[in-house]
Amino acid sequence: MTATEGRDVVVAYLDAVGRLDLPAIEATFAEDVELVLPYAPPGFPKVSHGRTKAMEVYPEGVMEPMRFADYRIDALEGRPGEFVAEYTSDTTVLPTGRPYRNTYISRFSVRDGRITRLAEFFDPVVLVTALGGEVRMP
Repeated sequence: MTATEGRDVVVAYLDAVGRLDLPAIEATFAEDVELVLPYAPPGFPKVSHGRTKAMEVYPEGVMEPMRFADYRIDALEGRPGEFVAEYTSDTTVLPTGRPYRNTYISRFSVRDGRITRLAEFFDPVVLVTALGGEVRMP
C-alpha cells in the first residue's frame, strides 16, 4: 500500500464521519480495529476493540453529521501506513440543540486498505458543554 492509498483511506473515514454515513465508516475499519479516545468524557469508551465495538461510538440520533473540514494529513516518515491528521468539526447536538465545534488531532494506522488503529484527541470540555453539561473549577 502506498502513502497515497493510505491517505485516501484516512480521507474516506473523515468524509464518512463528516456525513455520518455509518456503513461507509464501518467499511474503513479492519475487523480488529482499535479505537482509542483518551480524552473521552465519562459515559464514552476510552478504548474499543474490534469493528463492532468501535461502531458503537457512532450512535444515531445524537448529532447531526459532523461536517469534518480543514484536513491536514501527514504520513509519518519511516512508518509505512502511519498518519497524523488534523481537522475540525461543525455540527449540532440533537438533544440539546447546542453547537459542537471542535478541533482534532488523530493518529491512524492503515493496513491493507483498512484502519487498524485510530487514536483521536479532542477537547472534551467542548463536547461536555455541547451535550448540556458544564465544567466548573472547584
